[in-house]
Amino acid sequence: MKNYSEQIRTTPVASGGHSQTTVTSGNSDLKIKSEKVYDTSSSQDLFSGVSAGDVILMSGWDYSENNRVFVITDVESGGYWIKVDKQLINEGSAPGSITIEESPESLAVSGITTFDVVVNVVNANSTTSSAEEADAGKVRVTAAGIVSSFIVADTGDDLRVTWANLSAG
Repeated sequence: MKNYSEQIRTTPVASGGHSQTTVTSGNSDLKIKSEKVYDTSSSQDLFSGVSAGDVILMSGWDYSENNRVFVITDVESGGYWIKVDKQLINEGSAPGSITIEESPESLAVSGITTFDVVVNVVNANSTTSSAEEADAGKVRVTAAGIVSSFIVADTGDDLRVTWANLSAG
């Protein structure tokens, strides 16, 4: 008989006090078509500063599937579009306020694999001595032993990462 409780793991990880870089904020000149995110502004070069392999967080789209952490897999040479590693839902035009962030904090989580999923994060804030649930949609396993986090945390904050060990069941 399989013990399903072995699938859930919680690991404390000390934050280095990282905050991400904003690629764009409040942008309405974007669209998603054929698995790519396009810059529809007159310059069409929004993505010229990012590269394949960069980890980004998109938010503000109508479809929740487009509002999560992605790894960029391809960038048009002039920065007109990007392609990411997860499926996107077509959105003909931005609903008016799209934000894309890059440069997440890399959290070392022993034993986690790319087949596992982060299901919850609690930030035990070292400054205020309080704990609050963070948005688990702002984190993703991006490599074995690495969770990329867009949660804004102070140096020394204890992030309690709860993850489902999908390889165990």
